[in-house]
Amino acid sequence: MKKISNFRFNSIAFGAILLIAAFNACQFASLAQPMPREEPGKPLTQSGGPRFVQPSEDIDAEITIPLARPVRGGGCAIDSQLNPINLTALAPQNKLARTASDYPTFLFYLPQTKATLAEFTLLDPSAKEIYKQTLPISNLSGTIEVSIPANKNVPPLEAGKTYRWSFTVICDSQDRSGDLLEMGTVRRVELSADIRSQLEKADPRQKSFIYAKNGIWQDAISTLAAARRAQPDDPTLKADWESLLDSVKLGKIAKEPIVQIEEFQPQP
Repeated sequence: MKKISNFRFNSIAFGAILLIAAFNACQFASLAQPMPREEPGKPLTQSGGPRFVQPSEDIDAEITIPLARPVRGGGCAIDSQLNPINLTALAPQNKLARTASDYPTFLFYLPQTKATLAEFTLLDPSAKEIYKQTLPISNLSGTIEVSIPANKNVPPLEAGKTYRWSFTVICDSQDRSGDLLEMGTVRRVELSADIRSQLEKADPRQKSFIYAKNGIWQDAISTLAAARRAQPDDPTLKADWESLLDSVKLGKIAKEPIVQIEEFQPQP
């Protein structure tokens, strides 16, 4: 009887050891599973749409590239109930972007204001103005595009150089201290042979993915915006747009319309 009791005790003890081992193994396996988290330059992904990955050196450069002039408060009358979103550049959070284009396109969200004019300016690395455009914005609200014209009067952006841009809503032409203002930089980069090869085989939608994952924001957003203009009712492109803007924390702007600005005709 004593031998049987010892056998039962030993069996129970051995079974307990197996259970503990199995429990520890499960714990170890669960700890080994990667936890979803947002790493610098690598936002959490969602299926289907392009996601922008900012190059690490651009993230690190956030505090080393000063703005051309301080951002001032807005003096335009904006109804926060009708316009919950302020003037916003469609750009990475630190306003540092890249382009592979000689003449890139910039995008901004424009809230409804009483202002009638806006102004876009582009400066070269030496702070010399190389382009300025006045834009009529009366009764206009939504996402707008500003394209640098490819003509002999505007020099192309040079590879390896960083340019500064500003977009200003002119609230009072007699007192510019109350302007609404957004500022940032764009760096012209050369594409690798591999990326160029991918782009040559890609349709406009696929190009936005290629640009986004390689950190070339300006071309990713402008390519996708052009595709949406061509097919405004395409649900896939709409979802792509929402995904791309969400990846730079601009999801609140994704549902706003893309609107056209008429070319400004200066008074004779």
